[in-house]
Amino acid sequence: MKTEFFIARRHITRSGGAFRKIISSISIGGVALGVGAMLIAIPIENGFHKSLKDRILTSTPHVVVMRFHHELIPGYKAIISKIKKMEGIKTVEPFISEKGILRNADEQEGAMIRGVDKTEKIPNLTGERDGLILGSILAASLSTTIGDSVTLFSIAANSSRIKTKRYVVSGIFEGGLYEYNSALAYMPLEETQKFFEIGDQITGIEIELHNIYKAPEIAKRINTGIGFPYYATHWIEMNTNLFAALKIEKVTMFLVLLLITIVACFGICVTLIMLIIQKTREIGVLRAMGASAGMIKRIFMLEGVLIGTTGTVIGVIMGFLVSYFLGKFKIIELPPGVYGVDTLPVYMRLIDFIVVSFGAIFISFITSLYPATKAAKLLPADAIRYE
Repeated sequence: MKTEFFIARRHITRSGGAFRKIISSISIGGVALGVGAMLIAIPIENGFHKSLKDRILTSTPHVVVMRFHHELIPGYKAIISKIKKMEGIKTVEPFISEKGILRNADEQEGAMIRGVDKTEKIPNLTGERDGLILGSILAASLSTTIGDSVTLFSIAANSSRIKTKRYVVSGIFEGGLYEYNSALAYMPLEETQKFFEIGDQITGIEIELHNIYKAPEIAKRINTGIGFPYYATHWIEMNTNLFAALKIEKVTMFLVLLLITIVACFGICVTLIMLIIQKTREIGVLRAMGASAGMIKRIFMLEGVLIGTTGTVIGVIMGFLVSYFLGKFKIIELPPGVYGVDTLPVYMRLIDFIVVSFGAIFISFITSLYPATKAAKLLPADAIRYE
């Protein structure tokens, strides 16, 4: 292989006219741009997906246990005690989820009132943790801030009368997702039970895990352990449609960028065909001197792989530098209300760089097969005669 590699390298670096060298440079540049584009787009998409997952987990429990038909759970402390004994469980907390209406002067908004035992887990909180805590968008819709009073309206559980009570807004939180910020309000568990007149009952139990990716397994174990009329669901199941859409989006984008890289690699095929035409006489001489058809084929396949590898290395460097720069300096600002983040998120993974690099080199190898095979089929006498 040393001889084949030596000849292939000389063909690329030291032979041919200016025009062929320009074509070779274009082929290398095409591969570099294709690889670079993939290694810029993939980390950005990874960043968006990671940011979305983090925001979901900020406001969504890893596992939730509820009663069928959303009925209230009596005697929940015994269930909590049983769940805490299971492996992989970090914390277990009761919660209440009830609908209400919040009003401040002429502004009013529907809200999901969530009663929690521990307010330490409320994300990105400004203000005090005791009292009524509103989502940032909900607070803005009500034109209220910390220290203001709002009226909570609700129909009592055991009657048709409308119950009202004034609460001071003690804090405002930022939950990451628009749905939570615009329609969620937290209250202490006991106060929520008292206001909605449900006694010592809860709506559900939220569970935090040591390993979030074991949520399906642990939810299944909980279902087996506590049985009917209770059921456990997990954060992946609660966001199935969203994650499915993101997966389809990622696959589609990858295929589009892959096609761009494939088109760029076809430039290698054109370059090799031009080189074979130019080197027809040299091919005939090598064959006459005893070079086998396999050796000729390997020479031109190595040339294609060398061009592809050079372009891939340049593309990897370009993709890494651009992705690192975008992630480090946060120069591209985004509207938080639309994307949920204020700057372009970037998340680079080594596996993406490895897969894209080897994929581009493999495509270069495949596109080199046809011209290399045609060169190997040239007969010595024909190659010299027509030169």
